Amino acid sequence: MGGLALRSRIYIMLAGFGGLLMGVWLMIVVTPRHAPADLNWPVVSVAKKVGPSVVVVINNQKIGGRLQMKGMGSGVILNRNGDIVTNYHVVQGADALTVVLADGHRFRARIVGVDPPTDLAVIQIRAHDLVPITIARSSQVQPGQLVVAIGNSLGLTHTVTVGVISASDRVLYRDGWQYHLIQTDAAINPGNSGGPLVNAQGQLIGINSSKISQSGIEGIGFAIPSDTVQMVSTQLIRYGHVRRPWLGVRLQALPHRALGMLVVAVAAHSPAAQAGLKAGDLLTAIDGRPVRRLRDVVAVLEHEAVGQRVELKVLRGNAVLTMTVQLQELPQRDQKSFVS
Repeated sequence: MGGLALRSRIYIMLAGFGGLLMGVWLMIVVTPRHAPADLNWPVVSVAKKVGPSVVVVINNQKIGGRLQMKGMGSGVILNRNGDIVTNYHVVQGADALTVVLADGHRFRARIVGVDPPTDLAVIQIRAHDLVPITIARSSQVQPGQLVVAIGNSLGLTHTVTVGVISASDRVLYRDGWQYHLIQTDAAINPGNSGGPLVNAQGQLIGINSSKISQSGIEGIGFAIPSDTVQMVSTQLIRYGHVRRPWLGVRLQALPHRALGMLVVAVAAHSPAAQAGLKAGDLLTAIDGRPVRRLRDVVAVLEHEAVGQRVELKVLRGNAVLTMTVQLQELPQRDQKSFVS
């Protein structure tokens, strides 16, 4: 009996040990062999991919007859020709610009062109082996999408912050301009300006531009959409400025948002003048879109190109007129409005 009991205990111990080995084997098979960061957190690979395309932009100004650093921002390499996009406010007033690459090499930069209305600028350096960023269409971004911001936050180079798209098309108005911006809760601080906002694939979807800095407010930053960046940077490289369509009228809203805006003045030799528009006319529609306020006109013109035609519906006295206007380039002396 004693031998039987001993053998039973041995069998039980062997069975338990076998179960333990089976459990360990199952854990090895089921547990991923890759680090969780590799599987679930793409930010590490995004930062490595995008990092070489991000530069420091130093604004140097003459103070007391000597060049001194006035400010610092970020920039993004667009192509192998050395074109770099940044914010206009990063380079504004500079007497000399210095660009520092991710590998630490420093270059003098020249301004190719600036566009204050969109707060964008293109500068250029003479360098080799540059790594241009890949650009995605900002029109396809969605609220809740993971985004990464990289820039020289507070002078700390290549700072990486993470967030989501809070709103894909936030419309803000300033100085008569209409801005379509991406809103994000990724931390954006002084020095981030001009740096990239990228998606989980490391593709540019925006250029970080500003944040709301008020006590008690956190996580509200804005980036210029990549579709705007591409349009503006292409024209700055090609023409040195952005060619915007010009109608050539001054408009005044009517009380209670009545249908139409009053034509207060028509610029001589402007597209509107050539089409026959006169002061005192009531502009009721543009390209089939009803006009109640200036934003309605701007919303149409900002998507048109120089040389294209738009149709105006006009009320003159009791007569309803239809006019076709061929848009000209907005004169550089007056970059305050698409309309005037």
